[in-house]
Amino acid sequence: MTENTATATLTAAAQEHQEHASVSTPTPRTPEEHARLLALHNSFKPVWLTETITLGPWLPSDRETLVEHLNDARIHSYLYGPPFPYTLKDADLWLGSKVDRMTDKGTLLDFCLRDMAKGGKAIGSLAVTNVGDDKLEGDDTGYWLSPEYHGQGLMSKALRMMLHRVSMVEVGKRKFNAHAFLGNHASRRTMEKIGFVVQQEADEEGKKLQRAVKNGEEIPMWSLRLYVTDEDVERWEVVPEATPLPSLVK
Repeated sequence: MTENTATATLTAAAQEHQEHASVSTPTPRTPEEHARLLALHNSFKPVWLTETITLGPWLPSDRETLVEHLNDARIHSYLYGPPFPYTLKDADLWLGSKVDRMTDKGTLLDFCLRDMAKGGKAIGSLAVTNVGDDKLEGDDTGYWLSPEYHGQGLMSKALRMMLHRVSMVEVGKRKFNAHAFLGNHASRRTMEKIGFVVQQEADEEGKKLQRAVKNGEEIPMWSLRLYVTDEDVERWEVVPEATPLPSLVK
């Protein structure tokens, strides 16, 4: 599988910014617990996906870059949840909620892809899940990537790495659910490469498929699922952390 469609944003159609995604609702926390998780969130050591790209926490300083990306029609068209046009207020609200999207151990569930060769600019987003296997609705994964970085295999690599490290190993999840808008072949191929299986193929008009309402229009979606056993997790093709360029290491 390659992520090589210049006009297709790599997104699982819609967890990112989705109001009713099946990922966990933020847990009410005491001020002490919130402060502990905030410290863990901000101190998370980024993971090197490539020699120049990292996966790490979203930060308040990403607000303007987030607005830039989510007002790009090549990205927004394949996302279900975020408002359009996307404002700085929207970005501040979303970024402020990230501390509550963590595992019980304080591991991130929302990752920012950054190009460290460009000063750490945010170039994409990946969200994984800690929701139990008894809930298979909405999306357990969500992602988007700046079109400039398509065709490099970045998102499939990031998804394989973080689903294993976080959702499978730390959380113990074994069943995953995801969607992609009909026609978003890049996102479908990304998930199929990881092992997701399309549950229902479409007829010519997509009448057989589940539908989402975006901007007042019903859009058919592919539903995809991934089921793994403990043995599958043990045999998972683990993505090793990359060695960064020496010039990018402080």
